[in-house]
Amino acid sequence: MVTITNLTRPSAPEHPLNPRELEFGKMFTPNFFVTEYRDGGWRHPRIQKLEPFALHPASIVFHYAQTVFEGMKAFRQDTGRIVLFRPELNARRFQQSADRLAIPRVDEALFIQAIRELVDNERHFLPGAPGCLYVRPTVMGVDPTLGVKAAAEYIFFILTLPSGGYFKGTGDGPGAIDVLVTKTVVRAAPGGMGSVKAGGNYAGTLQVTEAAKAAGCSQVLFLDAHQHRYVEEMGGMNIMFVQGRTLRTPPLTDTILNGVTRASLLELAKDHGLHVSEDPIAIDEVVAGASDGSIGEIFACGTAAVVIGIKSLRFEDGSTVPLAPCPGPVTTKLYDALTAVQYGRVPDTHGWIHEVCPADAATEVRQRVGKR
Repeated sequence: MVTITNLTRPSAPEHPLNPRELEFGKMFTPNFFVTEYRDGGWRHPRIQKLEPFALHPASIVFHYAQTVFEGMKAFRQDTGRIVLFRPELNARRFQQSADRLAIPRVDEALFIQAIRELVDNERHFLPGAPGCLYVRPTVMGVDPTLGVKAAAEYIFFILTLPSGGYFKGTGDGPGAIDVLVTKTVVRAAPGGMGSVKAGGNYAGTLQVTEAAKAAGCSQVLFLDAHQHRYVEEMGGMNIMFVQGRTLRTPPLTDTILNGVTRASLLELAKDHGLHVSEDPIAIDEVVAGASDGSIGEIFACGTAAVVIGIKSLRFEDGSTVPLAPCPGPVTTKLYDALTAVQYGRVPDTHGWIHEVCPADAATEVRQRVGKR
């Protein structure tokens, strides 16, 4: 175990946080974790006051986007216990993303230890259900040079954010959104970076995402780069289809991110007697299935949004495919099953929960914060 220096003082919000009033991604806890990579190793890991970085304008991250990140959550369970959900999967994916961008790996043990200690330190800001503490580990190359090469120096840092629902009006259930299907913009191509969490992947989706929002859609569904025919994923979420007693989702390739929520839902679907299919799905098949009712539900899933129903698919030619009333029963059942594990309402039969702090310490903090 690495020694992580703590340079902070205990702090708490002035008032108890209401997760239903928290806008996702806007509020940060007052402290963060940071360590620098120099001379072949990570140096001086610490928790300190959150403050801006002082970086040279020629830092590689600004010009060549040598940066990867993760997204995960800490939960205050109904008993008061504070936990992480499957952090080992995020740690491994973070290493895979780093490998793809020639970034030095952060050891899995350090990755998880740093998150545990930071979440424990910032637990005063963790709301109860349906809220969470969103955790954003990030690494970036910071050499001041304009040569196209991998950096020699890096910063690895972790932010924590008190959060409610990702989409406005969600949080107490799966909710539902409209989605734009694009055949003109590609998210990822074979041999690219579609299966890793690189910042550049998301930058390339921003233009079409803004256009989708202007058209009343909350997300964009991307198709394959070659034929523009097969469903892949959305801007920041995987997609699933309910067809009879089968839960269908595209197979993992180097153009689709291996989502932690995706993997968890596939396991929970099996627990609930659903057949799981990971096979290619053509958008024409989706339209036909939605029209004749054979595809009864479509939903998206990801760490930030959890599970969100899709109530219509809109196309760039102006056509719309309305879907069955949603969120549907399977969407809701899987959302409930996943959140029940995360908030400790059912036994964790899969071993997904990692304790950060026991109920007695967490409850004591909550009571102290509530008296402020």
